[in-house]
Amino acid sequence: MSKKTGRIFSHISLLLIMVVATGCAVTPNYNVRTHPNLDEQLLDIDSVLIVTPAVTIEQVNFADSNERLPALEEIIKKQLIDLARINLEARGFDVVDFDHEKAISEDEEFAYAVTQAREGFEEVKQTLYGKNLTVEERAEIKVSVGTAVNLVSQKSGADAILLIHYIGLKKSGGSMAKDIAIGVLVGLLTGQAPVAASESSYIELAFIDGVTGNVLWSNMLSAASLNVQTADMVMETFPQDVDAPTELAAQDGEVATKEKKIELESPE
Repeated sequence: MSKKTGRIFSHISLLLIMVVATGCAVTPNYNVRTHPNLDEQLLDIDSVLIVTPAVTIEQVNFADSNERLPALEEIIKKQLIDLARINLEARGFDVVDFDHEKAISEDEEFAYAVTQAREGFEEVKQTLYGKNLTVEERAEIKVSVGTAVNLVSQKSGADAILLIHYIGLKKSGGSMAKDIAIGVLVGLLTGQAPVAASESSYIELAFIDGVTGNVLWSNMLSAASLNVQTADMVMETFPQDVDAPTELAAQDGEVATKEKKIELESPE
């Protein structure tokens, strides 16, 4: 596991410990950031490209080093795209049908532009989430990932792009047995047995204007589960297309979203 991924996993574990200790969880809208001129910017956005999600899922083993779970990563990746499409269409946006992976493999410049867009969001994330911000401060933040996103937008024909980053953690049987043993020992010593999650996940999404590179909306959430339902919670705060053809279409889409159930499958 890389140092960067390790830091993120440590952050997730700490958050989950805090949730267990305090009995409360971070709400889906706590980390929402929106551009101050969101409605005005949305007037120029009708179509969205869902960039193939960056997904990393690892199994934490008791004695050996952590193990990547590529089969599970592919399942989660496909489900995230499915769920994002449903939510975007429910809010009046057209999802661009574009072979993103093929474009990356055939066009180095396009692949580099996607990487730059992702890295650009990593940088501006420090401004969006780097310190405790008041409600007023959050409402005034303007950040851009840069002009690299222009090429992605032009090649795909999308007005905006949606970036998705998902990290999952799953404990092996041996690792869970160790946690149970430690929990029993702590319980004997303190009279309180801690509850250790066997799974955890972290997801972040960013909605980016394809021309200006402005981050129009972003949200992130950690959870003691390993499925895409966390992503569904995060997207509850996603903005509505301000000039969608009809409100009825959006309402129908919302109903479809609620009726569509995407459950986590286990790889064989």
